[in-house]
Amino acid sequence: MTLTSPSEIFVRAYTEKPEKKPVGAKGGFKGDDTPSPWSLTFDCETTIDAAQSLRVGVFQLRDGDELEREGLIYDAAQLSPEDAQAIERFADAKTLETLTTEEFRRLFLEVGYDLRGRIIGFNLPFDISRIAIDHGPARGSMRGGFSFGLTPWKSDPRVRVKHLSARQALIDFARPGKQETPRGMRKKGMKTPYHRGYFLDVKTLAAALTSRSFSLGGLCDFLGTATRKQETEEHGGPITGEYLDYARADVQATWECYQSLDARYAEHGLETQDHRILSEASIGKAYLKQMEIQPLLACQPDTPRDLFGKIMPSYCGGRAEVRIRRVPTQVLYCDFKSMYPTVSALMRLWPFVIGDGFKTFDATAETQGFLDAVTLDDLQDKETWPRLRALVRLKPDGDLLPVRARYDGKINTIGLNHLTCDEPLWCTLADCVASKMLTGKTPQIEEALKFEPGPPQSGLQPIDLFGKPEFRVDPKADDVFTRLIDLRDEAKRNKDPVQQAIKIVANSTSYGIFIEVNRDDAPKPEPLDVYGPDGGALSTTSTAIEQPGRYFHPLLGALITGAARLMLALSERLAADQGLGWVFCDTDSLAMAWPEEMDQEAFLKRGAQVIAWYEGLNPYRKPGSILQIEDVNYRLGSCEIEPLYAFAISAKRYALYNLTSDGSPILRKASAHGLGHLRPPYGEDNAPKNLPNPVASLPQIGVARWQHDIWIKIIEAALGGTPHQVPLDYHPAFQTPCVSRYGATSPRLLKWMEKWNGGKDYAAQIKPFGFLTALTARTGLFAEPGLGEIVEPSRRGRPKKRAESKPVAPFDQDHTIAVANAFDRETGHNVDVTELKTYAEALAQFHLSTEDKFENGDFFDIGETRRRHVVAKSVGLIGKEANKVGPTGEPDPVASAEVTFQGGASV
Repeated sequence: MTLTSPSEIFVRAYTEKPEKKPVGAKGGFKGDDTPSPWSLTFDCETTIDAAQSLRVGVFQLRDGDELEREGLIYDAAQLSPEDAQAIERFADAKTLETLTTEEFRRLFLEVGYDLRGRIIGFNLPFDISRIAIDHGPARGSMRGGFSFGLTPWKSDPRVRVKHLSARQALIDFARPGKQETPRGMRKKGMKTPYHRGYFLDVKTLAAALTSRSFSLGGLCDFLGTATRKQETEEHGGPITGEYLDYARADVQATWECYQSLDARYAEHGLETQDHRILSEASIGKAYLKQMEIQPLLACQPDTPRDLFGKIMPSYCGGRAEVRIRRVPTQVLYCDFKSMYPTVSALMRLWPFVIGDGFKTFDATAETQGFLDAVTLDDLQDKETWPRLRALVRLKPDGDLLPVRARYDGKINTIGLNHLTCDEPLWCTLADCVASKMLTGKTPQIEEALKFEPGPPQSGLQPIDLFGKPEFRVDPKADDVFTRLIDLRDEAKRNKDPVQQAIKIVANSTSYGIFIEVNRDDAPKPEPLDVYGPDGGALSTTSTAIEQPGRYFHPLLGALITGAARLMLALSERLAADQGLGWVFCDTDSLAMAWPEEMDQEAFLKRGAQVIAWYEGLNPYRKPGSILQIEDVNYRLGSCEIEPLYAFAISAKRYALYNLTSDGSPILRKASAHGLGHLRPPYGEDNAPKNLPNPVASLPQIGVARWQHDIWIKIIEAALGGTPHQVPLDYHPAFQTPCVSRYGATSPRLLKWMEKWNGGKDYAAQIKPFGFLTALTARTGLFAEPGLGEIVEPSRRGRPKKRAESKPVAPFDQDHTIAVANAFDRETGHNVDVTELKTYAEALAQFHLSTEDKFENGDFFDIGETRRRHVVAKSVGLIGKEANKVGPTGEPDPVASAEVTFQGGASV
């Protein structure tokens, strides 16, 4: 099956709630945000059934670093008399308190709300949900999250938790149902602000400071804490002293991890408190705040929203493609040094970050003249790049541009394709230059807007990174993006461990925060203003609300990513000029391909010439090219280049490997894209004996052991001449039903378990943030007659056929138990194991994954993909995070009704 080119394309629009200020137009946190010295650290051990209810927990109450109280939390309803006695004996022996869950909830509120102390935990959302007595959907700013009751009294605050990602969640106290402003103050029109709490999830802080995800045990090892997480096999069994020692060690380890991370964060010298740090981006924002850099919408709150409507369609993100598909190919794998800081420095965008707004000019004739004249040599000159700070409006006539469409008929994705469209579209000037460099044809512009920064903001302040005077950055005098990379190079040369922290700061301040848009799913349609690419505005209603982040500056997001795509286009052009092809590219990397007719020495020499071309564009102190040879090209533990091969299936699904003397593959780097949602069918301890062990650590390679083995089998099949046939019988676990684990992180996801929870008391229910199991129904090729679909009785005529079943199950460490409890999440009907896909069936087509955005990218296609010529008959609008923007009517959860903008764009 080969899909025809789509006739409808999609561009982004800007949306905003009427009469509601975006967060960037408001001030930051007002008042003292410093917690009191008190802190409460706790952790829950739960039952191992589906409900995962609290059995016993441990808490530590501190005043500063001094441990004031330590004790055990227990729920008598979940304990046998023997377990209760074991807890009491242990508490007496260790001089610990024992608190019922009711008593602990009171302590929780006393410390967190009354004393304004920190609440500390590892994966706090889970533990908060274990101690709660009820839950419901949160409201207001935490809409889409949960609200937990800790007491039956409305006068006590509830705790609200909104999941953002696997690493982060927003947590606060809801407004209590009592008046907290004294009468005298009320008479004077004064108001006591509600306390929202200081919640610190150690898992979140660790991820923000290291750009890595950790288990508690892994974090203890990484930080070298005195107390380490212990191992136990006693979960679910009788409570023993050894088990309580294990639980107690978890809390002490959590506290020690917090202390270590708190010290690391303190080295940044930031005023923003660590409980406000949710991600690397939070650190970036804290640095901008420390330098007293105001957001765009605070400096220029009246920025025309119709201008945002023109900027957002030109934002297309990173470019990820496969050119040589499913063919083992020798490559030279390169990536750009700090791509986003680099192109930002070349275009001199820092003045926009510190500017008091920006100015817009019509530059149609000037921009067309530049585009007509620009050459490859011009782009080797640093002075050319600031001229790319422009957006253009054109009617594409076969021009090579990023085109967002449903190439597979289902999901929007972006491909660099030839585009013809009668409706004018906005794109970056950099994308037009890229089109000219790759096709030789100059796009014809109808309108161009040039941008210049406003004057520097008043009040900008220099800061010393990590409290070191030698790491001083001055926003008025320095391009801070460039300065950060220079500092990192210096730290790397001196083997200063601070280099990783500098890298995180550089990455977190140079791009993502400027294009941040947060999605809010409203329970019912709300008013929304939609600004399209023609400058027109539509007032409508929608359940998909998008809210710009604090430092939202879409011009920077569009220009930076457009220039990054140009960098990749230039490397593609330069490689072609050297007679080289390429296998894949991914945002900031390119794998140049060796032509078989070329000898090895010539291949490496020509690749080196592509790399050397970029030396003149280096904006940093350390000399050299900004296009660099990746370490994976070198023999392990050596500076000697070793032949490296690539096997690419589709965008972001590729592997890099060496060959042994007998021609066997040795995996060096691989992608887990398309595999990471599945629970491991087996681990390192029971991996197949007949497959090679990884030559490097699995984190270095980028995959889990079972994923490493699949890539080995895929590459072996291709090398053996059977690329369509990859055996999945080398481990018996592949014949078991495939399992994914997910968390009940929102009311919508928890609703999947509504029929399971029906009629059960709260303790026996599956609760928010509990683990659940998702399974896959057998369909199509793998389905037996009648399987995978549900038939509903009909009063007349034929039985009414419904969609295939959607099997889920309560989570269990033992997959066979989870599978035995599988049911359809919509009907509640039991789902038999014979109706579920096995790992082998779910993975049967992974090695054939299509690259639909290009021709010759279908299941069995092999060789070079070809760019499509998309002739667009209509242009639809989407948000940045919402698939559609407009009136409610489709499950996604927004509109399908057609509304036409001036100019014909539809929502």
